Amino acid sequence: MLGIRKGTRKAQSAMEYLMTYGWAILVIAVVLGALFSLGVFSSSSVLPQGCVAASGYLCSGQVLLPNAANAITPTSLTFTFGQNTGSTIYNAFIAVSGQGSAVNNVGFPTAVSVNSIGASMLPGQQTTVVVPIANTILATNTLGGSLSGYVWLNYSSTSGGVANIATKIATINIKVT
Repeated sequence: MLGIRKGTRKAQSAMEYLMTYGWAILVIAVVLGALFSLGVFSSSSVLPQGCVAASGYLCSGQVLLPNAANAITPTSLTFTFGQNTGSTIYNAFIAVSGQGSAVNNVGFPTAVSVNSIGASMLPGQQTTVVVPIANTILATNTLGGSLSGYVWLNYSSTSGGVANIATKIATINIKVT
């Protein structure tokens, strides 16, 4: 009879141990779930806001401009673009795409918002560019959302030539404020 009582006490002790730690693990899981749903672990809250340009290009002073009809939803991105690649670029277009955009047969993203920057741009020249932003590019188009993607340049290397050289020139991350 003594052996049975010892086993019963051990089983009760084991059950108390499992219940105590089980509740603790459940509380931790609920807290982590709440933090995850609040966006604490999202990459847009970790990544710094900015525009990181490739060598030879400038991307700075980026601002999401509000929609006149709905100030919460941004409709355009403005930033300073510059190039110092050593050669003049012609018939240039600037585009902004989301991170998951596919690339078409000439290397330009298929889901982009595009704006022309003019007939030619000399080395060392800078210009302010305003690119319309499609709602599909924004991660969320509400306050606290973000625009994470790429800035593309499509241009020609000859005067009067068709813009047929497409290149990703910058990575951009901006919060909608």
